[in-house]
Amino acid sequence: INKKKKRDMFLEELRKDPGSIDLHRKILETNLSTKERMRAYQTLYYRIFRLTGQPNTILDIGAGINPISYPYLECDPNYTALEIDQEDVDFINKYFKIKKIKGKAEVKAINAKNIADLPNADVVFLFKVIDPLEIKKGHKFTELLLKNLKSKNIVASFSTKTVSNKMMKYPRRGWFEKLLHRIGYKFRIVKTQNEFYYVIQKSL
Repeated sequence: INKKKKRDMFLEELRKDPGSIDLHRKILETNLSTKERMRAYQTLYYRIFRLTGQPNTILDIGAGINPISYPYLECDPNYTALEIDQEDVDFINKYFKIKKIKGKAEVKAINAKNIADLPNADVVFLFKVIDPLEIKKGHKFTELLLKNLKSKNIVASFSTKTVSNKMMKYPRRGWFEKLLHRIGYKFRIVKTQNEFYYVIQKSL
């Protein structure tokens, strides 16, 4: 069975047992990014929210199926997920319905024209989003994105592995840290085995 059929199957099982952490884990393991994050989820949000405070609203940009990690948040925020893959969006919306979560997923590709229209949130997740955007846009786009997000807290993550899956010698992104210093945003770092998270505070 392909991964998308597999996750649909697990989602059907979740209808009967919405509280099952085991089924959440099985769904998260059908996607590479969330599978890599699996061990980290146990403490990841606790470590992030210790720095940001517990959010009432979350905006997850380039979400993929990360919203399935909702039980690990250990709080009950309103959750908006933006993603370019229609199937992922439909899947997340079904999940929110099953779990009765105050949330919605929608298809949206982020670009310079629509950044200013993004919704407000207490915390914005940019998990492994900036590297792929940078390939096309240059650092100006990242700066534009950070400045336009209507949120005091932004969490941007970067992989600690190269494209060929080797561990990077220097996983910190120097250019990104310089950019944050230049625009006057404070940041702290949360590190997991596979990812480097910049927990950024904007002065709004």
